Amino acid sequence: MTTIRRTIRKALWALAVPLGVGLALTGCDEEFLDTQPLGSLTGGTFYQTEEDFEAATLGSYSTMLNLTYEQNGTGWWNGFLKPDDDVRHRDPNDANDYFNWNANNGDFSWVWLTAYKGIMRANVVIQQLPEATGFTDEANKARYEAEARYMRAWWYFILARNWGNVPILTEVVSTIDAAQVGNSQPGEVWDLMEEDLQFAADNLPGSYPNLGRATRWTALSLLGKVEIFRAQWEGDNAKYGEAITHLSEVVTSGPYSLVSDYGENFLESTENNSESVFELQATVGDNINAWGTTDTGTGRAAHAWEIYVSPSCYYGPNGGCALLPWQAGYGQIDITQALVDEFEPGDPRAYYTFYSTGEQYGSGIYNTNEAGDTVWWSGTHHTPAKYNRPWRESRPQNIWNSTTNNLRLFRYSEVLLLLAEAELLGGGGSAAALPYINQVRQRARDTFNTLCGGTPPPTLDCGLTNVVPDLTTVTMADIMHERRVELATETKRYDDLVRWHRAGLINVATDITWGYPDNT
Repeated sequence: MTTIRRTIRKALWALAVPLGVGLALTGCDEEFLDTQPLGSLTGGTFYQTEEDFEAATLGSYSTMLNLTYEQNGTGWWNGFLKPDDDVRHRDPNDANDYFNWNANNGDFSWVWLTAYKGIMRANVVIQQLPEATGFTDEANKARYEAEARYMRAWWYFILARNWGNVPILTEVVSTIDAAQVGNSQPGEVWDLMEEDLQFAADNLPGSYPNLGRATRWTALSLLGKVEIFRAQWEGDNAKYGEAITHLSEVVTSGPYSLVSDYGENFLESTENNSESVFELQATVGDNINAWGTTDTGTGRAAHAWEIYVSPSCYYGPNGGCALLPWQAGYGQIDITQALVDEFEPGDPRAYYTFYSTGEQYGSGIYNTNEAGDTVWWSGTHHTPAKYNRPWRESRPQNIWNSTTNNLRLFRYSEVLLLLAEAELLGGGGSAAALPYINQVRQRARDTFNTLCGGTPPPTLDCGLTNVVPDLTTVTMADIMHERRVELATETKRYDDLVRWHRAGLINVATDITWGYPDNT
């Protein structure tokens, strides 16, 4: 693994070479420009063999670590988890909760810059492959190009959802003039995403001997999701049919299945399970591809999203703050009462989604301090629990603001719900959608039975019957409900609300209560 990491570091250095062009062309004299490199590792000498492209491709993946690592939640949590009607910042003056977005918003500029860095790294791989002369098998080039094009599509999907007709770069920028790119025309960035993902699906293997890379099934899953978004963003109903084709292939022929216990999707011990379509690789292991480290040089692949999904500390009327949450994260995010109320009675997904005031976990009850005084540890009395059930008393305090637990970016349950949505809106209607949404609901019942068959949590009423029953018909309200409770706090809700609004399925101005005051 040490050799792989060293090679990846070399790849990241080589990937950075194109970025230096702009610096080299400004404020430098001619003598400096004529200076030869001191070493032999350049863009021309590095990209030659399968080993080189193995490392360079993982360098493209590793850009995701930049987006999720930053300690203050820049981009990922502040830009994607909020704003919506499921969570809010503990600070009632948080700008993003109020859509106070402008050119000086550091959260969104971080997303923009990181996405284009990821695109650049993918473009380097794509551009260098035809010139590589050291491959033992030329046929292997298609696989590396497919991985790079998958990653390029992933980043453009983020950009398109947030900014629309963004500038398109499909080649490495090597001059100042080439960097002056205007916005794309309507539909162009969606066309590029579909082309890249179809190429990826056609040229990626169905599996690897190790974990953490995009496969044919990963590409088809993302392609189907892009097509549903495009149908709703552009009003092109034909895209529903294309999504059904691609998502159905994943369901009927792919390797995925729902795990029996919903909570296994968020445990470090059950990473890369049968439900994992794509997840951020935070841990280096014998059968896991080392994505590398963040560009800040962080030595360990640990990431800071747990500072946001840790219990909230709220400065209430008495100025009190529970002690233990600050040993396990900053706890910036509160769960809204509206999300709590969305769960059906007995739905065990609520248990894995949030803690509530009065629950005992860790070494004490977090709504009282050592003196027994009332402490308002969450402004809404509910705080996130995903990736933090069960509570880990043994977590070392010196890493209280990070975790090596993989962030699940795309789960098979979402594939099933996307397929149900496409069938309902553009395929066989309710009857065709029914089996897919009921698979997800069945798993919730299985989880209820698992929890109640062991030592059930005190918040779960095991005397309930007919918990999360199968549906007999499906409406769009059912799809919206199921996505909300199944994928809560997984950075899906805001994008869902936007696309449904664009499709005329909801009106975000009248149907959704954003941020503060708490939408109880």
